[in-house]
Amino acid sequence: MKRFTSVLQIVTLVLTAFFVVCLFTSQFPPWKSTDNGGSASAATTVPSTGTTAPGGAANTGAAGTTAAASTVNGQALYEDNCATCHGKTGGGGIGPSLKGIQKSFPNAADEEAIVKNGQGSMPGFGGSLSDEEIAAIVAYTRTLG
Repeated sequence: MKRFTSVLQIVTLVLTAFFVVCLFTSQFPPWKSTDNGGSASAATTVPSTGTTAPGGAANTGAAGTTAAASTVNGQALYEDNCATCHGKTGGGGIGPSLKGIQKSFPNAADEEAIVKNGQGSMPGFGGSLSDEEIAAIVAYTRTLG
């Protein structure tokens, strides 16, 4: 009986370690991973608003403001990289709710810096996502409410 208890404790420890590693690598559950190497597929495009100027900058119509033309789907990227902790609809879970995030971060660049570099228990995604993908995720989170 003592040997069975020891084996059970070891199995529990290994499964717990596996679960924690999956959470921190944003690949949970691991059997549902849709990792495509960090690049967006042709099916994950959204139309950009405004006109595209030479060099790939989109003219937003505001005086003197430009933003990179978006070719990635922020919602799909959010679901693949953020929903595990922040919930599919941004309502929170392990991580805080992102609904109304623009109240905490009126400047989108500040929110992008946190997604890129991490903060507190949140890991940074700058090593696995491009600046354009991070900007698309931030733009999506700002529509959550």
